[in-house]
Amino acid sequence: MRVLVSVDMEGVAGVADPSDVRPGAAHYESCRQLMAAECNALMEGGVSALARPTSW
Repeated sequence: MRVLVSVDMEGVAGVADPSDVRPGAAHYESCRQLMAAECNALMEGGVSALARPTSW
């Protein structure tokens, strides 16, 4: 199985305000960390389900 993951910050849990996705905003860096954590969790789940990593 192959999985394509596309991530944007607007759909991440914890991103509550449009300004959170603008570089330089007060919570931008913490929201980036939330996004990375959610994406990493998704990838770990995919790997555990035997998905093959791929790059485009």
